[in-house]
Amino acid sequence: MIQEYGVIRQMIIITDGRSNIGVSPIEAASKAKEMGITVSAIGIIDSEGNEEGDVMEIEAISKAGGGLCDYCYPKDLGLTLQAMTQKTVNHTLECIVSKQLKSIVGQDITSIEPKSRMRVVEFIENYGERVDLLYAIVLDTSKSMTNKLELAKNCVVDLMEALNNRKGISRVALVSYPGDIGSTANVACEFTTEMHILEKGLKALKAYGGTPTGPAIETAAGLIIEYEAPAQAHYV
Repeated sequence: MIQEYGVIRQMIIITDGRSNIGVSPIEAASKAKEMGITVSAIGIIDSEGNEEGDVMEIEAISKAGGGLCDYCYPKDLGLTLQAMTQKTVNHTLECIVSKQLKSIVGQDITSIEPKSRMRVVEFIENYGERVDLLYAIVLDTSKSMTNKLELAKNCVVDLMEALNNRKGISRVALVSYPGDIGSTANVACEFTTEMHILEKGLKALKAYGGTPTGPAIETAAGLIIEYEAPAQAHYV
């Protein structure tokens, strides 16, 4: 059902607050989805708890982007980020397979009998480990992230290490927001498979300013679209 080679386009937002600058992040996520990019989000919860509006925005972004969302305390970010990455890859593949099943046999995954559904799920899990991944991490570096940024950087490094152990090729890019003075987002690291390149981009990040989540999503989407994938790859 899925070609032998594939590249999944993914974006994950890591933030501790609500967007307050620029275009709506929900609108930006919806446009990214139209481009074939799955947008997911992780909300970092403070010990006092975040406002309801922050939670609702994270959920709305992931829903508009066709992805998943989760929340965690800072100490749990690493595990949450790695688990979310695997879940979103499988989720994207499940949506593709379900759509193709419906066009072929008139049923999606949830409608087929349990034994066949289990075989399909096993296929998705196995294929998810082998499919190539184009993965943009969109990291909130606003002032509210001051006490969480170093932890977030370490979690991104740990994720890169885990992705490098996959059977498929994982290319990771890093977009930070806000950007330099006068800009809403920075491309801190172009797509790479090299840990030292990602670490160099992370090292330069500092926490300051507001939270332009929407413009950052647009920047990451543009980065994904502009990237020249290997000739043999097929985006799914």
